[in-house]
Amino acid sequence: MRPKLSFSVFAVLAALCAPAQAGDIVDAAAKAEAAIAAGDFDAWYAANEVLLAAAWTAGGLHFGSLFAVTAAVTSFGEFVPRDDTVYAANEAIHLYVEPRGYGYGDLGAGQFEIAFDIDLRVLDPAGAVMLEQPNFGAFTVKSTARARELFVNLTATLDGAPAGDYTLEFIFRDKHSDQTASFTNDVTIQ
Repeated sequence: MRPKLSFSVFAVLAALCAPAQAGDIVDAAAKAEAAIAAGDFDAWYAANEVLLAAAWTAGGLHFGSLFAVTAAVTSFGEFVPRDDTVYAANEAIHLYVEPRGYGYGDLGAGQFEIAFDIDLRVLDPAGAVMLEQPNFGAFTVKSTARARELFVNLTATLDGAPAGDYTLEFIFRDKHSDQTASFTNDVTIQ
């Protein structure tokens, strides 16, 4: 699984990240540019891999696309966004999430692992914690490449919750980078 980025995107990314990560990112972009000029695809590919790795970790663990969806998703980027976040009592709440900047575990023999533990907190409109569920879920995928096109399906129900507004906070704990990141999703139960 290879990221589908062009060299021009790499150059723009390197320019944008240069103040924060002037070493690795700029050096790799310069090597990629020199390899392109020399017509050396192997050197260009190697420099791009270094550039991607440096740029990938520069922003830390964060999230790209986050959508309330109509049902669990089966393929990266293939989802149907939900029109609203109003749910019937006990209706499943489906979310599509693309984590980014995560770490990789080296399993040896050319195998890598991406793994998260996921906690859930349910907050009332004032931000008070109504429910906290550590280890709400776990996500693990193994690959022979440092996969960057990754999505996670999250499904929750607020069984027995009275009608009202709630905020769901999902906390991702990356098992291979010791990073934590969270996002919230506001929902209304009717």
